[in-house]
Amino acid sequence: MRMKICLIACSIFLIGGSSVLGKVSHLFVSSLGDGVFLSDKSGKSTAVNQATFLPFSTKLSVRPKSGIETLAAGYQFRFGSSTAFVCEEQSIELFSGSIFVRSRKITNALNLKGPEASIRLSGAGSCLINLEPNGGFKCVGVLGKIILSLNGKSSATILPGELVFTNLTENVFSDKLVVDLHNLFETSFLISGFSNSQSFLNSLKSVSESQKLFIGKTFDATVGGAKKPEVFEIINELQPSNTSAQFSNDTSNLSYKKRGYEVTGSLPLQELLGRKPKRLSVNSDEFPSTTIPTPDKITSEKPSVTDPTTRPFPSRLLRGN
Repeated sequence: MRMKICLIACSIFLIGGSSVLGKVSHLFVSSLGDGVFLSDKSGKSTAVNQATFLPFSTKLSVRPKSGIETLAAGYQFRFGSSTAFVCEEQSIELFSGSIFVRSRKITNALNLKGPEASIRLSGAGSCLINLEPNGGFKCVGVLGKIILSLNGKSSATILPGELVFTNLTENVFSDKLVVDLHNLFETSFLISGFSNSQSFLNSLKSVSESQKLFIGKTFDATVGGAKKPEVFEIINELQPSNTSAQFSNDTSNLSYKKRGYEVTGSLPLQELLGRKPKRLSVNSDEFPSTTIPTPDKITSEKPSVTDPTTRPFPSRLLRGN
């Protein structure tokens, strides 16, 4: 009996110890479309069955218009269409595509490798990560607070609706951009394409409404991809041509047009009063002349002295007659 108890205790310790050591084993729980295939050394592709663990150090490819969902100790993952990746014991290497990461423990830490950058995710929350054409990452906060570290040098904390790129030229994260959460939740396949629990949907609705309440404005522009190491796209929906923005702190070249507001061409005082300002008529007998003398008059004329008894009180200057 004691031997059985010892064996059970040892097995529990080994299972639980995998999360302490950072080992992430992905249990394949659900699939959309054609699912995921693994490629062996000979190049042969084999479909991966559900309810099995994804193999380590093996390249996996999600079919186009498909997606998979996996569970690990303290994590939930979703891999999008045409995503190619390799699962390691303490990291994920991404070759193409996008993933959704949901961390349930504040002590969790995960390494994500790309062709040109490596980031470390920690904290409790959810985020969307996309591999960009330049080999870097685009990260969007969905829920909670995710702490990002780039190559062990630069760090950034993203909250729901905040987006950052990896600036490969300076090896830092870009300035934060704000995305429309309601539009993101409606259009993202990794969020709306899968089956979600009611508590998760309630959390998404809560942060979406909070963003709308506090920001209260939308822009006719969307954030595109990063095709160069130091540039990402700003797509203006009102204009057919796209613009690009640098990763630097200077954002003066970014032009957003807020929907439903036009910059007025009137004077500030006219906009404040709602009418043209009127100048009150003043009796010239009560005020000294304000005519500026010419140079010849300055030399020839003597300064006039105003009689203090005829000078108006300061209060009458405001009231006129």
